[in-house]
Amino acid sequence: MSTQEYIDAYKYAAMQEMKVYNIPASITLSQGILESASGNSKLATQCNNHFGIKCRKEWTGQYCLADDDAPNECFRGYPSAMDSYRDHSLFLKNGSRYNGLFALQITDYQGWANGLRAAGYATNPAYAKTLIGVIEKYRLSMYDSMVVLGEDYMSPDTAAQRVITKNGLPAVFAKAGQTPDQIARENELGTWQIYKYNDLKRGESLDPGEIVYLKPKKRSGTVLIATVKEGETMRDISQEYGIKLKHLYKKNHLKPGQQVRPGEILSLQAKNPVTPQTVETVAPKAKPAPEVKPVPKTNSALDKEFHEVKPGETLFSIAAKYGVTVQELMLWNKLSSEDLKAGQLLVLKDGDHSSGRSDTTGKSNIPEIKNTLKFHTVLSGETLYSISKLYNQPVDSIIKWNNLKSNSLSVGQELVVSPTVTKAVNNPKTYTVQAGDTLYSISRRFGISVAEIRRLNRLTNDNLAVGSTLVLQ
Repeated sequence: MSTQEYIDAYKYAAMQEMKVYNIPASITLSQGILESASGNSKLATQCNNHFGIKCRKEWTGQYCLADDDAPNECFRGYPSAMDSYRDHSLFLKNGSRYNGLFALQITDYQGWANGLRAAGYATNPAYAKTLIGVIEKYRLSMYDSMVVLGEDYMSPDTAAQRVITKNGLPAVFAKAGQTPDQIARENELGTWQIYKYNDLKRGESLDPGEIVYLKPKKRSGTVLIATVKEGETMRDISQEYGIKLKHLYKKNHLKPGQQVRPGEILSLQAKNPVTPQTVETVAPKAKPAPEVKPVPKTNSALDKEFHEVKPGETLFSIAAKYGVTVQELMLWNKLSSEDLKAGQLLVLKDGDHSSGRSDTTGKSNIPEIKNTLKFHTVLSGETLYSISKLYNQPVDSIIKWNNLKSNSLSVGQELVVSPTVTKAVNNPKTYTVQAGDTLYSISRRFGISVAEIRRLNRLTNDNLAVGSTLVLQ
């Protein structure tokens, strides 16, 4: 994805974390952009790791191997991108070296960027300048204002639907209740074209936030492979990567209509050397993900910290421009292929950016996240589709878990986003309210919904007194 597409996809996650942990959304987003190469790094695409946090000794969950200070280092894997964002927040909130940052103004992104560098978050001496440059280039500070001043601080664009680019193709996001016919009329197309370009059957409806292509999808995707997620269909993958559904089936030796097991790897460019296991197949066989080969590091000195990919540029042309190698660019950005997207940001220096690498004790002080986050509070502009992408859960499942009668959502509405929301038996029976606590932050800490806390304690409002006792079970 391009950097703007990354921002559109994860701005809500950053604002959620700002609400709970008081970390500027602009800082979280800019770090996510740099650490994950705008969501295109191997760690982000294969392990939902957007901030480069390493496993350390305490980690027992999913993991990915990637080359960093040494070949095949262990990086944390997460059930969803939202879990990665939460782990990043916990790292800053629980790390004593970052305590001083929380005394800064919540909208002082320059102070936060300089403070992160001074506290040793990264060894690159220009790290703060790089973060500030990304924030100002993409106006990320407006998301801080939206949290502080209200989510309607920036009025939504009331003009015609904004056309985005996906796999080099024009597309729009479907609005709630919008039909293929309406999208066709607004974009001066025939309704049949919307159905054909998006592999829709006549009469099928659109999910709010669904990608709708305005030109035929391509024979190949922009990346080499895609890992099938729980609840994801072949059409979902076809839409996500802008590849024609029939060619997706052909490349992977599948028959039309077959669905692939979660965890299987689909080829989006060349013919798949193996046939992925389908839901009808017994005894699925795991296939290792491709590893990025280790590359010797250099001490190349560059004036610029990052480069925004322009249309037609390749890794080879960018490497030649800055006097580095293609392999170095792939290593520094943890890319698993040479495919680039116009608008994508690339790190140009072998600078240590990762929070996982900056822990001088050799141990991580981040509490382990073993389970997918359980609840989500709806922000202005979010849709069921965008929330489903954050948590790697199907829209239908979220509707079922919450007994929703329609796709309409209300700002502040609390949604169950995990199939395993059960009573937290390991929680304490009671909790004493501390300074700065809110019902929202307590609910996230103990994995219990705000509504359940209200019910257990017969609360009529959200006001909490420091020192008061809340019942949690």
